[in-house]
Amino acid sequence: MTLQIAFVYGVLALTIILFASEWVRLDVTALGIILALILSNTLSPREALSGFGDPLVILIAGLFIVGDALFKTGLAGQVGEKIVNLSRGNKVLALLLVIIVVAVLSAFMSSTGAVAILIPVVLNMCKRLGIKPSAIMMPLAFGALMGGMLTLIGTPPNLVVSQALVKVSGEGLGFFEFAPFGGVILFLGLIYLFLVNAGSLRKGSDKTNIDPKLTLENLITTYSLEGLMHCVKVPSGSPLDGMTVAEAKLRTQYGVTVLAYRSHENRKAEIKEVLASTRIIAGDELFVLARTDELNLLASPGGVELLPLTLSDSRLLNREVGMAEVMLSPESRLIGQTIKEAGFRSLSGLSVVAVKRQCKCEVLSIEVFNEKLEVGDILLAVGGWDSISRLNDTNSDFIILHVPEEFEHVAPNRDKAPRALLIMACMVLVLTFSPAPAVLVVMAAAMAMILSGCLTMPQAYLSISWPSIVVIAGMLPMALALDKTGGMQLATGFLSNLLEGQSSLVVLSGLFLVTSLFSQFISNTATTVLMAPVAIAMAQSLGLSQMGLLMTVAIAASTAFATPVASPVNMLVMAPGDYRFIDFLKLGTPLIAISLVVVLVMIPMFYPM
Repeated sequence: MTLQIAFVYGVLALTIILFASEWVRLDVTALGIILALILSNTLSPREALSGFGDPLVILIAGLFIVGDALFKTGLAGQVGEKIVNLSRGNKVLALLLVIIVVAVLSAFMSSTGAVAILIPVVLNMCKRLGIKPSAIMMPLAFGALMGGMLTLIGTPPNLVVSQALVKVSGEGLGFFEFAPFGGVILFLGLIYLFLVNAGSLRKGSDKTNIDPKLTLENLITTYSLEGLMHCVKVPSGSPLDGMTVAEAKLRTQYGVTVLAYRSHENRKAEIKEVLASTRIIAGDELFVLARTDELNLLASPGGVELLPLTLSDSRLLNREVGMAEVMLSPESRLIGQTIKEAGFRSLSGLSVVAVKRQCKCEVLSIEVFNEKLEVGDILLAVGGWDSISRLNDTNSDFIILHVPEEFEHVAPNRDKAPRALLIMACMVLVLTFSPAPAVLVVMAAAMAMILSGCLTMPQAYLSISWPSIVVIAGMLPMALALDKTGGMQLATGFLSNLLEGQSSLVVLSGLFLVTSLFSQFISNTATTVLMAPVAIAMAQSLGLSQMGLLMTVAIAASTAFATPVASPVNMLVMAPGDYRFIDFLKLGTPLIAISLVVVLVMIPMFYPM
């Protein structure tokens, strides 16, 4: 082993440790790999940065845009809502439908996006049918992971192995070439998840909610906010006159949250959403959320005059201002910050008025502005309905968990859903039956989504998970470094010698288990980028089918079932399902075993060794 090979192995080992521990952000680690390979002269700058121009990176970025267009037009959400109606009160049928629907969605869009879309739907369904969320949230995540195994675009590992095959043979894997394997795993997974969750379904409450719809009144009661809505008028000579809402600092100094206002010039009695930049003018009426003592403190120096909140004003206010329960995404930058430090209102246009802390099962509504945010916290955000509808566009740090039924009357126009469906169908057909490069087809579909108005260009940029793009682009040069220094040949030689003379089933088992083990702790995409060249080299040295070993790597990399850190979808369901680390290990490990059996039986059938 040369010094250069040892260095590359050391960088690889450190990368795996950092990916598994997450001491450093994954994208920062990926950028560190690029710098290390350049500074050590292992790769030239052009070679180290080549990952950013790789067709695989462009392909995945395009798929983020296509998937987000399905969300923005409400197409995916409409599919999810059908689950409640089709289940007809049957808990078992509801469980099976959830898994099937999320699997189908994940076959054509981001599994993380599919799960994020369905979490509110499933939670609502659990309330209606009396099902414990813990009985259905993990099957939701696992269904998404299994659905990704169905198509070429279902999950990045499939694209990685297809591109790897293109480089060595000139031909990639077909769009539905994964379907037989993913379909069998999904079928067996359905049976397994039904059997292990049957008891939990029976233990769920038998009492169904007659009115399953969540309302503003429900949220106000749940978070103990009754009687906190007030109307005040800014008199002439008030120190607030001429200030913006941000400059007035009513939240930080008085604990008063301004939600809406009626301008002194408004003759139509319209109530408008208030923003941080809204300027307060004498004569304006402000609609605020505050306790009586806090409001009196604001009023005492002549700052405001208290007015009665009429029934008519309450109705007008509900048309403009709403509430939503928001959960932080697993990779949210806001975790560990206070709401004040995070600048939540600046980011979203909404004010956080309460925090539900899952681990303590309590609502923290006092001095919530200075509470440090934790993983699993659910925030009650209050503000304009338009801001709520734009919340997922505004920042990837947030996921809308629940919105009240009043939101249905002000939701964005979904007229463009048929366009999105047509574009999606055309993309699938072309990928299936045309020899056109997949990256070209996906780019055309993404452009069509934008030009047709399914989403705007700014939304398209926001839809792309840039940290994921950086991780993939940063890991691709690692495979090049291993190949250039001879490290790949050394590793494959060792594995080949270890497995030489063994049956093809032993080779498949070893490759599957190593890949699956890595995918439980680091990104399945990064795992595949590392293992695909190993599979190709092993196939060449042992005289086995390249397609068979690459398919094994793709399936094994998608078996991210055994730990919550294995996939973002596992992190998404952890808080709503109230799971622990051990829960994933107990429920996910048998699914990995099922997938291994499917590989050992079907790979030799489809790709003779």
